[in-house]
Amino acid sequence: MTMIARSVFGRSSDATASQLLLWRRPLHRCFSVNGVHVQPSLSSKNNDLSTNNNNDGQQDGRKKIRGVVLDHSVDLLRVRPGDKLSIPYQSTVTESMVDFWHSAFFDNNRIHTSTPFCRQMGLQDRVVPFSLALFLASAMTHEDAAKVQVGFGNVSYLWPIFAGDTMSQVFTVSKMRNTSDGSHSIINFTCDLINQRNRLCMRADKALLFQFPVPESNLVARVVEDEPVDRHLFRDHLLSKATTVLADQPSNSLADLKPGTLILHSMHRALTFSQSQQLASLARLTHERHFDSRRFDRTHEIFVPGGLVLGITMSGAARDLHEILHEEIHSCSYVNNLHPENVVGAISFVQAVDDNLPGDLEVVSVTTLGIKNIHVARDLEGIDIPVELFQPGIFAKEIEQICKNSCPILSGKIVVSVQRKLVRQTRHKEVFLL
Repeated sequence: MTMIARSVFGRSSDATASQLLLWRRPLHRCFSVNGVHVQPSLSSKNNDLSTNNNNDGQQDGRKKIRGVVLDHSVDLLRVRPGDKLSIPYQSTVTESMVDFWHSAFFDNNRIHTSTPFCRQMGLQDRVVPFSLALFLASAMTHEDAAKVQVGFGNVSYLWPIFAGDTMSQVFTVSKMRNTSDGSHSIINFTCDLINQRNRLCMRADKALLFQFPVPESNLVARVVEDEPVDRHLFRDHLLSKATTVLADQPSNSLADLKPGTLILHSMHRALTFSQSQQLASLARLTHERHFDSRRFDRTHEIFVPGGLVLGITMSGAARDLHEILHEEIHSCSYVNNLHPENVVGAISFVQAVDDNLPGDLEVVSVTTLGIKNIHVARDLEGIDIPVELFQPGIFAKEIEQICKNSCPILSGKIVVSVQRKLVRQTRHKEVFLL
């Protein structure tokens, strides 16, 4: 591949924000009253913003007014596969935002922590971590009715993001279906994160569970591109440095990964309620389950956002899988809810290792499980863990059932299962001549 100069991955001084895309059909806002979706009309008598003519309000001789609640969420009963929404908000990634992320989630990969290393690799600065980019790409301020996040799929880091870049989001409804009991629905979105030069930086599929049924559709919509998108441009640029920059530097990888190895990671982390709220606010999340500790008990009912659950799980595995240059997520399933102050550890099963890459690079296919409230290295040592838990495409219910039947110590403890493909440096083996 032709080498990409630093200017290619640099900022553009005269960059403009991307053009907003419009819905293919008009959206109608709605809110719920006792589970019934209602279309508000501020011009109606019931929602009059002037004065209330109710006789009860005049008993003390004072004029009174009743407030209305404005609903900014999308009416998902009216959307269909192929509908597209450009979020009107923009967010400039700052150095402090990246540093705050690093303070919560351990990461020792030089591509995220070292400016000199990144510049040697033909990049202008430290690259925003994969988990932070995914959090920014998938954070939705318009889905307050969602019950839980089901998972992610096909997550690609297409173009590097740097501090100083201004990001915007576009969501496309890709498919929608009802659950088997007919009382809930699962809606899939394609989430695009776009920088100020209108460059697609990250794309991810996201699935959410809602507490109402939707009109069924067999259509699976795909994003229509104005021009072809190379999903491997960033990765291929890094691979092009394997025989030049990376060949002149020693590998910092500490572990020699072999297929069939199950790693019990020794790192454990927890997010406090304050950290969870602050990080959720950085991504403009608004769901009350992340914030309202008056209504929801923070020990059992406040949820850590899905992007943060994934981030803390990946950080728990980061030291043993070091040094990662690039990664993709094939699938990610959320199993049990994570609450503030829950300590999270991780285990990783190495599925395959492909060393047919330039230089000393390899691609590692690995399944990582995030596990809460047990000490992984101590409590799982000597425990036989079913290999079924790491098979591709397994559903959350199946994971929990396997744990109940075959590994009770993990029952109710797995918070996420993520299947990743990592590009990393192999461990250099020193040869000693006697």
